[in-house]
Amino acid sequence: MTHLLRSEWIKLRTVRVNYVLGIIAAAFPIVIIVLVALLNSDADSAAHDLPGAVTGTMLVTALLLGVVGALNLTSEYSHNTIRTTFAAVPQRTRVLLAKASVSLAATLVFAALIEAITFALGAVILNARGGDVSPTGTQKAAMLGLVVLCGMLSLLGYGLGLIIRNSPATVAILILWPLLLESIVRAVLTAAGVDNPTPWLPYQSALQMAKPDLDPGDPSRIRAGLFLGVIVIVFVVIGVFINERRDA
Repeated sequence: MTHLLRSEWIKLRTVRVNYVLGIIAAAFPIVIIVLVALLNSDADSAAHDLPGAVTGTMLVTALLLGVVGALNLTSEYSHNTIRTTFAAVPQRTRVLLAKASVSLAATLVFAALIEAITFALGAVILNARGGDVSPTGTQKAAMLGLVVLCGMLSLLGYGLGLIIRNSPATVAILILWPLLLESIVRAVLTAAGVDNPTPWLPYQSALQMAKPDLDPGDPSRIRAGLFLGVIVIVFVVIGVFINERRDA
């Protein structure tokens, strides 16, 4: 298994598109937070809201890391290199689990690192301008929740890729799910008289994990994370099952 993990790590870090997406995923929150910290006229207010601003901007990072998780698998099917991998290791489940493990571990470490850098830069600038960055317990929980959300979206992209095996289609579904599909479902549920549709929408519900201040009626962070987490696990299990029974 160690050799499989090493092999998947080499694949992950040698694909050029992963570097491009990683740079964008890191640069977006850092640039936004630095600009906000420098240009906000109320340093005290910005200092209090810094954790929420960091987690809010890093939602883009989470989606991009989900795309990386998807491409890490689908690109092998697109270029037929997965055939070579399965020929070398006939136990397909071991290969797929190794790939998922490496993607998840890399995503969690990368997300935590970018979040820490972004927060630190914002805190240094705001403290220098007279603010007082002192994150509360709920704000720290939201920052941790954002890292967990990044990991979930990486596995979600991976699970969708296992089922679809096509990079453009997988990425399109991964992006349209939160931006379009759940918005349509929210509108339908609202029209049907549901006062708070959020608990019924897995992605929008999971966003509660990254919110410093939860609104009344919103699901708890644990409940929100479990909802999306179960769906992610189902996709991955179905994808592994399908790949065990059809040609590469």
